[in-house]
Amino acid sequence: MKELRVKVLKNLEVGPQTYLMELEFPFPEEIKPGHFVMLKGWSGLDPMGRRAFAIADKKEDRISIYYQVVGRGTALMARLKEGDSVEILGPLGNRLFRLDGQRHLLLGGGIGMPGLSLLAKELKALGKEVFVCYGARSSNLLVMKEWLKENAIEHKLFTDDGSEGQKGSVLQALKDFDESWVVHACGPKKMLKALKEMAEGREVYLSLEADMACGWGVCLGCVVPSKDGKFLRVCYEGPVFPAEEVVL
Repeated sequence: MKELRVKVLKNLEVGPQTYLMELEFPFPEEIKPGHFVMLKGWSGLDPMGRRAFAIADKKEDRISIYYQVVGRGTALMARLKEGDSVEILGPLGNRLFRLDGQRHLLLGGGIGMPGLSLLAKELKALGKEVFVCYGARSSNLLVMKEWLKENAIEHKLFTDDGSEGQKGSVLQALKDFDESWVVHACGPKKMLKALKEMAEGREVYLSLEADMACGWGVCLGCVVPSKDGKFLRVCYEGPVFPAEEVVL
């Protein structure tokens, strides 16, 4: 974990209120699938704290994140230009995606897809069989479909309104993959909860999203209940959990 001030290399609107930001990062070898960063792109204490974002991709000297404008902090981020600087803390997260197993099915819902993209890339580089199901409410929110094409990752698209790909949820694809496929998912809580129920008995890992104030387990703002009645910190005991371990 490092605290850095880095330059913005790119900050582009790629969908409705959805942005791709590329940032300098001098230690890409430290980043593994499932890691995230805490970012602050404004001065002063209003708004307070950093915001958490999954590391969607990494290259020789940079990382990529995707974000939606949902509040004051992300609205300020959307104003950043190339050459501006931001504060980041990372890479964060202790329990990350497992890479063992030969066949991997990735289910990404909406802005949850950036939580899986680096995993898809790393698994493909390891020679694993990878298939991605990527869904969103409508076609213009499938902001990572070009990334999937550019990285030659086999995939299928889903939209709630049928504007692109198959109409409906990515969970519909589960029936087409037998239990030899390890399942990894990131997306809305409702989607992950339904997946837990549908995929009972399978090997399933969930990358959870949560509001975080610190990112390293101190503030206890991102806890999720576990099946044994305890509470787990998404930022510290996660962000990736076996599906049967958490209660959603």
